Amino acid sequence: MPRMDDDTRIDGLAPVTVVRNGEIRAAGRRLDDVIVYDWGFRLNGRHHEQRSYVLLDDGFQINQPVIFPPAQQGWWYCDLVRVSGTDTEIVVDDLWIDVIVGPPDHPYRVLDLDEYAAAAIDGALTPAEAADGLVRTQRFLDRRLNRRHETLRTWPDFPPQTVTRLAALRFERNWTRLTGLPEWA
Repeated sequence: MPRMDDDTRIDGLAPVTVVRNGEIRAAGRRLDDVIVYDWGFRLNGRHHEQRSYVLLDDGFQINQPVIFPPAQQGWWYCDLVRVSGTDTEIVVDDLWIDVIVGPPDHPYRVLDLDEYAAAAIDGALTPAEAADGLVRTQRFLDRRLNRRHETLRTWPDFPPQTVTRLAALRFERNWTRLTGLPEWA
């Protein structure tokens, strides 16, 4: 259901279209190096709406999954992504490596390195792409999550400040499915 557009409250906000994994086209907004967009899906016969953020500098997409169990509500799911496109249309493709981030007093969890390795072996990634993804993952972890010698239990820079600014942003939700695939689980 569309909401009133009030994105004019943030200077520098620009409209952008996001194509997610070749399956969804969604209206979004860009502020600096972060894109926010809302999209929907059906799971087990129920409609869900999800907000995602693309961190262009990191090459990661993050969201707080609406389908996480109650004990993990508010946790973050972070995907290594390939970002391409233009200033007005961004194509975001998942590249297998995922990171789950809970509260700062919990460790983060890196997932699907085995799937990433299989994709590299199978030729879904060139050697240069595979190396780039690993470098970007390490940079994301070091920049956003890895603590050096801090005694405080906080993430160094997570979620990024721009994501926090965009979290309450309201704009017209507009997305469409691009594929004839059935509801996904």
